[in-house]
Amino acid sequence: MQDGFIKERNIMQQWIKMFDKSVLEAAERIYKENRVEISSRTQDMMKAKVHGQKMHEVVVALKNDNPVRLRCNCPKSKLGKNCEHMAAAMYFLYADTINAEKEKKKQEEEATLMRLRKAEIERIEREQRAKEEERERLEKAEREEQERQQCAKEEKAKQIAEKKALKAAQKAERKKKRDEAQKAEQLRREVEAKKKIEEEQKRQEEQEKREQEAEARKKAEEEARKIRQAEEERKKQKKIQDAIMKKKNIDSREYRYFDIEKMMDTLEIEEADREKGQKLCDKGYMDLQTIDTGYIEGEDELMLILEADCRVGSRGHVRVNMLCSKLTAEKVTCSCDDCRQYGYFYWKAENNCKYVAATLLAAGEIIEKKNIGDATDKTGAVLLNLYRMQRGKGILANAVKNEESICLEPRIVNYGKRLKLSFKIGSSKMYVVKELGEFADAVESCETLTYGRDTEINHQLDNFTQESRKWITYINRVVDEERIIQKRLLEHRYYYGKNDMKCSDIELYGWRLDRFYELVGQEGCEYEDRSGNAKKKTILHTKEKNPNISMNINVNKDKEFEGIRVSCKMPYFYEGEKAAYYIEGGYLKKVDEEFTEKAKLLFTGTSNGELYFQVGRKKLQDFYYNMLPQLADIVEIKEKHREEIEKYLPPEVRFLFYLDSNQGNIECKVNAVYGENEVSILDTIDQNEEADYSFRMRSREEEILFLLQEFFPYYDKGRNMIHCGSEEELIFQVLKRGLDVLAGLGEVHCTQAFKNMNVIQKVKVSVGVAIQNGMLDLDIISEELSHKDLLEILDSYRAKKTYFRLKNGSFVNLENDELKMLEEITNTLQLSPKEFIKGKVHLPIYRSLYLDKLLEENSSVYNTRDKSFRSLIKNFKAVNEADFEEPECLAHIMRGYQRNGFKWMKLLESYGFGGILADDMGLGKTLQTIAVLLAAKQENVTTKPSLVVAPASLVFNWKDEFERYAPQLAVGIISGSQEERQEVIASYEDYDVLVTSYDLLKRDISYYEEKEFAYQIIDEAQYIKNHTTAAAKSVKVIKSRVKYALTGTPIENRLSELWSIFDYLMPGFLYRYDTFKKEIETKIVKNEDEDAAKRLQRMVAPFILRRLKTDVLKDLPDKLEETRVVAIEGEQRKLYDAQVVHMRQEIAKQSGEEFSRNKLQILAELTKLRQICCDPSLCFENYHGESAKTEACIELVQSALEGGHKVLLFSQFTTMLEILEKRLKKEGIGYYKITGETPKEKRLQLVKEFNENNVGVFLISLKAGGVGLNLTGADVVIHYDPWWNPAVMDQASDRAYRIGQKKAVQVIKLAAKGTIEEQIIKLQDKKKELAEISSKNWNYYIPNRGSHKRSV
Repeated sequence: MQDGFIKERNIMQQWIKMFDKSVLEAAERIYKENRVEISSRTQDMMKAKVHGQKMHEVVVALKNDNPVRLRCNCPKSKLGKNCEHMAAAMYFLYADTINAEKEKKKQEEEATLMRLRKAEIERIEREQRAKEEERERLEKAEREEQERQQCAKEEKAKQIAEKKALKAAQKAERKKKRDEAQKAEQLRREVEAKKKIEEEQKRQEEQEKREQEAEARKKAEEEARKIRQAEEERKKQKKIQDAIMKKKNIDSREYRYFDIEKMMDTLEIEEADREKGQKLCDKGYMDLQTIDTGYIEGEDELMLILEADCRVGSRGHVRVNMLCSKLTAEKVTCSCDDCRQYGYFYWKAENNCKYVAATLLAAGEIIEKKNIGDATDKTGAVLLNLYRMQRGKGILANAVKNEESICLEPRIVNYGKRLKLSFKIGSSKMYVVKELGEFADAVESCETLTYGRDTEINHQLDNFTQESRKWITYINRVVDEERIIQKRLLEHRYYYGKNDMKCSDIELYGWRLDRFYELVGQEGCEYEDRSGNAKKKTILHTKEKNPNISMNINVNKDKEFEGIRVSCKMPYFYEGEKAAYYIEGGYLKKVDEEFTEKAKLLFTGTSNGELYFQVGRKKLQDFYYNMLPQLADIVEIKEKHREEIEKYLPPEVRFLFYLDSNQGNIECKVNAVYGENEVSILDTIDQNEEADYSFRMRSREEEILFLLQEFFPYYDKGRNMIHCGSEEELIFQVLKRGLDVLAGLGEVHCTQAFKNMNVIQKVKVSVGVAIQNGMLDLDIISEELSHKDLLEILDSYRAKKTYFRLKNGSFVNLENDELKMLEEITNTLQLSPKEFIKGKVHLPIYRSLYLDKLLEENSSVYNTRDKSFRSLIKNFKAVNEADFEEPECLAHIMRGYQRNGFKWMKLLESYGFGGILADDMGLGKTLQTIAVLLAAKQENVTTKPSLVVAPASLVFNWKDEFERYAPQLAVGIISGSQEERQEVIASYEDYDVLVTSYDLLKRDISYYEEKEFAYQIIDEAQYIKNHTTAAAKSVKVIKSRVKYALTGTPIENRLSELWSIFDYLMPGFLYRYDTFKKEIETKIVKNEDEDAAKRLQRMVAPFILRRLKTDVLKDLPDKLEETRVVAIEGEQRKLYDAQVVHMRQEIAKQSGEEFSRNKLQILAELTKLRQICCDPSLCFENYHGESAKTEACIELVQSALEGGHKVLLFSQFTTMLEILEKRLKKEGIGYYKITGETPKEKRLQLVKEFNENNVGVFLISLKAGGVGLNLTGADVVIHYDPWWNPAVMDQASDRAYRIGQKKAVQVIKLAAKGTIEEQIIKLQDKKKELAEISSKNWNYYIPNRGSHKRSV
C-alpha cells in the first residue's frame, strides 16, 4: 500500500508541473467548492463535469492510471493551454493522495518546529552566558579608562590655564590698538559732522534763494501763459472761420472721381468714332442698362461697371461691357462685327469702336448728374461699413427688441449612413431655419428676418438664450468652413456655383460630430430616424458605451467541408475626429479609443449593420491564428461544430531560425513547424513546384521572409539558406538587433561559430586622476582594448559610424555614452594621438574641476581619484564651509553671500587659479575684493602690492571705498601728469594697492616692466572684451601672482568676450582664439550645438561666481520692465521713410566687396535713422516740426513727478539730452545732468545732491552713467533710445536698482513703432539668449546663496 501511495504521489507531482500557479489556485478553489462531478470512469478514461457560470466537460485519458492527455471544451483549452477545469478534475482524481500528502507534510512541519524550539532555547542560554562574560570584561575596561581620563584631564587643565594667560595678553594688546583707532575715527567723524552741518546750512540758504527765484519766475510765466492762451484762442477762432470759408469754396467747385475723357484717351478712340457714338446716344439707340461701382478681387481701387445694349437696325443688338478704374478702361468687351474678329472677350486699343464711345458718353452724362464714385479704397470702405454696422447694432436692437428670448433648437435626422443637423428658431412658435448662411450673416449684422408669413425676428445675439448662443457659435464655424471650401473650389474652377451657403442642414462628420456630441450633452435633442421605411421620432441623448458585438462561426458545408461562414451584427458607426459614434436605443453613444482602434477594420465590411464573409479551408489558419485573437477582447465568439472545424484546422505554425558563421559571414536557415512536420520556408522564394503547400500558411511564411530581408538580403539556392553577403554593416545589425527580432518571431538556434561572434555593446574604460607636483595626471585605461584600438574607435565615432570592427572580428557598438565622454575629453584637453596612446597625460591643475564634473555626469565610468584630487574637489563643493575668515573689521558689514564670495576668491587663490566675480550690479563686488586684499595684508600672505585697473570714472570711487572699508591699506592713485604717474609707479612697493585706469595703463605700460604684483584686479572687465585692443593687451602683460576680473556682464555681444577675459585670467585655459572659435564659439552661435554649450559650461563654471539680486536680496523691491512703442507721424515719418529708401538705394549700388569696405558709412547711415527716431533736428538743422518720442517722454516725466517719483533719463546722444534739457526748462522742471565731459568730482557731488534733495530728474548720457554711480534716490528709469548692447542699458538701470533701494523700480524703454528701434529691441533679446547659453549652471559648486540681512 505504501508503494501505491508513493506511485500516486509521483504521478501527482508530475501533473502539477503541467499547470501555472494561478491555474492551480483556481482549480483548488473549484475542487473545494464541490463543483467537480465524475460523469464516467473507465480504466483508460475519466470524464468529469466542472460546474460554474457554464458547465465544462473535461476528458482525462489514462494509461496505467497515469494521465497522458487532458482536454476541455473551454476557450482557453482550445487555444492550446491547460485550464483550471482540467486541474480541478485532477484534484478530484487524486484527492486521497493530496490529503495524505498534506497530512504527512503537516507532521513533518510539527517535528521541524519542535527541533527549532529546542535549538532556540539552547541558543538563548549560550547568549546569556556570553553577555555575562562581556559585562565583566567591560566593567574592568571602564575602570581602567576612568583612571586614564583623570590623568589626561589634569594635563589638559594645565594647558588651558597657559593658553588663557597668553590669550588675555593678546586681547589686551588688541583692545589698546582698537581704542586708539576708535579715538581717531571719532575725531574724523566729528570733523565730518561739523563740515556736513555747515554744508547743510549753506544748501538750505541756496534752496530758499532758488525757491524765491522760482516763485517769481512762476508768477511771470503764469502771466505770460494767460496772454498766450488769449492769443491762441483768438487764432483758433480765426482758423475755424477760415476753415468754414475754405470748405464753402471747395464745395462750390465741381468734383468728379471718374474721368470719362481720360478713359477715351487711354482707349485711343478716334474723333470719328466719338461723333458716331454721340449720334447713337442722341437718337436713343444706346441703352445704358447698368452703371454701378464696386471692388473686384485683388484690387483695392473703386471700379466703374458699365453694361450697355445698343440697337442696330430693326432687330440687331450690340452688347458692350466695361470695367473702368479712375482714369483707365481696364477691360472692354464688345459684340459688334468689327470687334469680334479680334475675339469677343479681348480688346486692343486700335479696335475700339463707336459703340464703346457711345457707352462712355452715356455714362459720362449720368456721372455728371449723379457724381458717382469716390477715392475711398476697398479697405477703407470695409472698415467704414463695419463701424457703421457696429454703431447701428444697439439702435437696431433697441428699436426691434423681442419681448421674449429667442430659442434655437437643434434637430438631427438619420438617413442611414448620413446624419444631418438642422435648426428651428422662435419663442412661442418654432420655425425652420432654411438658409444657415443667411442666418449667420443676420446674427453678425443684427438684421431682422421674416419667418412664416409675418413673424419678424431680430437676430441680435443678446436676444437669444444662453443655450442657443453655443449653437450660434457652432453654426458660424461651419458656415465659415463651407465658404472657405467653396472659395477654394471657385479659385481652382472646380465649382461654378455662387460662393454662399444656401442650405438648411449640416452633415455631421469629423469635428462637427465631436462638437455636436459635446454640445448636446445630457439635455438631448429632437431626433428622427429615416433609415428605414417608417419614420421614427424621439429625443436623442448621449452616452459613452462600447457596443456588444457577437460573431457567429458556422461550418460551410455542402457535400464536403469547404470552410466556415462568419456573420457579425453591429451598429453603423459614424466617425468623428476624436472618436466613433453609433445610435442605439435613443442614445448617441461614444466608443472609446481602444475599441475603435481594434474594430475599425470591421467597419469597412459592414453593410446595414451586418458583416458576413466566408473563410475557405486553406485560410482557416489566418483566421484562427491571426484575425480572431485580435478581436477576442471586443467580440463575443459563438462557434458551432468546433470538433469538425478542428479536423481541418492545421496546427499553428512555429518558426525555427538556425544561425551559423562561415568565413566571417552570417548564414541563416528558416524552417516552419506544423505539428510534427518541419519544412524549409525558403522554397517559396523560387516557387518550388514539388513542395506540398496544402497544410502551410503561405502568407505567414512570406511575411517572415519579408522581415528577414532587412538582415539577410542574399539567397543561396544550392545550400538553401539566406545570408549577409559578408557585408559588415549587415553582420553588425544582425548581432546588434537582429537576434532580438528573430527571437520575437520564433526559436533561434546558434552554432558555436556564431556564438563566437561578439559585439562589445559598451566600451569599458576607467579614468584615473591624481594631483602631483602641481600638475594633474590623467590616465585612461581599458581592460578589453589597447590605447591604439581606443584611438581608432574614437576616430570612427567622430566619423559618425555606428560600429567598429576589431582585428579579431568582434564588433564595437559606437552608440554609447562612454565614447562621447572620451571624445569630449580628448577635444577639451587637446590631446594628440601620441599622448592618448601613451596613456598617462600631464595637464594643468585647473582642468581638475572640469574633469570632476564630466566624471560626475558619467557615473557609469569607473574612475579613481587620489587624495589630493578629492581634497580639491571637496573644497570647491563646500566653499561656504571653507576655512577662510573675513577681516574682523568687515565682519559686521558683509552680508552672507558676500562672505561666501570672499571665501570663493580665497579658495581660487589657494590653488593658483583666477576667476570672474560676476555678481549682479549693486551686490558689492568692490567690497568682496577689498576684503580679500585686506585679509592678505593682515595675514602677511605677501609683501608685494596689488594693482586695480578700472574705468577712469571709477578710479576715485575705488579710492573712496578703500578709505571707507579698509583705511589700514596704503592706496596710491595713478593719475596726473606723466612725471607724477611715473613717480608713483616707481615707488610702488611703498603702497599696499595701486589704482589706475585702462587708458593710463596703456600709456604707462613701459613703466611696469620688471614689476610684479600680488593681486591684479580688473574692474568692469568688459573693457577688455576685444582681445585685439591695446587695453586688453596691456592688462595681460602685467605680472601678478593672482588675477581676478569683476564684471556684471562677462558676455555682452559674443562669446569671444568671455575668451578674452579668461585669456587674461589663465592664458591657454580656453585655448588659442582660433581653436576656441572653431571648437566652441561657431558651434554654439551658428550651429546651436547643445553639446558644445554644455562643454563650455563645464569648463568655465567653477571659475565664475554670479549671483542675481533676486537670488540673494530677498528684501530688494521688484524691478518692472516694459517697452513703450511710440508712433511717429507726419513730417518725422516722411523723413524716416526717405532715409530708408536712400539707404536701400545706396546698398543696392554696391558690390559685396564695396559693402564690406564701407561698413563705417553704413553704420553712420543707421545712426542717422536712430537720430530721426529720437528727433529729426539731430541731423536736420532746418527741421522745426515735432518729435513724437520727445512729447511722449515729457508726458512720462510729468506723470512720474506728479506721482511723487524721481526719474533717471538716459540717452546715447548728448545732443538729445540738450533738446530734452530745453523742454524741461520750458515746462519748469528741475534737473541735473551728467555727460562724458562732467568732471569726476562734480559727478559725485551731483549724485549726492540728487539722492538727498527734491530735484526730480537726472539727465545722463548712457556711456557716462553706465558704471560707478549710486542713484537709489530714483525709482523710475527711462531709456530714451535703445542701444545695441542690452548689458549697457541694464548697467545704467541698475544705478537705481541696487542695495539701498526701498521702492519698486520701473524701467521704461521708448521705441519708435515700425522703425530700426524695434529691430534693436529684438536684437537685444537675442543677445540676452546668447549670454544665458554660457551662464547656465554657473555656481554649481556654490550650493548656498542665501543672504544675511545686514545693511551695507
